[in-house]
Amino acid sequence: MRIVSLCPSTTETLVAFGLGGSLAGVTRYCVHPREALAGIPRVGGTKDPDHAAIAALAPDLVLCNAEENRAADVAALAVRYRVDVSHPTRVADVPPLLRHLGALTGSESPAEGWARRVEERLEAARPAAHPVRFVYLIWKGPWMAAAAGTYISDLLETFGGVNVFPNERGPWPRTDEEELAALAPELVVLPDEPYRFGEKDRALLGGLLPEARVELVPGDDLCWHGVRTLRGLEAAGALLHGRTS
Repeated sequence: MRIVSLCPSTTETLVAFGLGGSLAGVTRYCVHPREALAGIPRVGGTKDPDHAAIAALAPDLVLCNAEENRAADVAALAVRYRVDVSHPTRVADVPPLLRHLGALTGSESPAEGWARRVEERLEAARPAAHPVRFVYLIWKGPWMAAAAGTYISDLLETFGGVNVFPNERGPWPRTDEEELAALAPELVVLPDEPYRFGEKDRALLGGLLPEARVELVPGDDLCWHGVRTLRGLEAAGALLHGRTS
């Protein structure tokens, strides 16, 4: 099977299933695991895939994601190829997704092993002693956050987090410093993707929200689904239990 993956977390998952040799093409954002992906043709980005490059690879299956990839690109690809689109919004969606990918690619056994590991880790999750009101920011200029109802938020909610942005605001609401100050989250999470927050942002928000704990985190651990969900659960647990610096 020749597979083109247009979702970085799916690419990582396929390699974990032992399917690195089946990857005919991946995006330039598919960076994990780096050594296993060396030499695999790049077919543009998640938002701007190179359709001509994909056609030249003659894939049997194109794997997309509803948030990573534009609907117009998915529709165009579906006219020519077998396309499968993932869209997990909860951690509990991941084990079925892993099994689904296993069935699609003939790798049921490794998929089942990973799915069970995620289920076991999820069952063992221990919420913080007290609910922690949090905001997870994804962009600056304007400020944007991940609201309740997203996969990111569900990871943190698993360990007792309470998102200050309800899902009624949509998945990625815009905000400003005045609103953030009024919402007064106890925990502010600053990832390094899609916007690369740094120490200056940490200091700025620490001054705006002096009672809050402001944490810089690897974004891929908290927004990539699939086999990386295990790392996401570990990272979310550490954040909500205050085990980060």
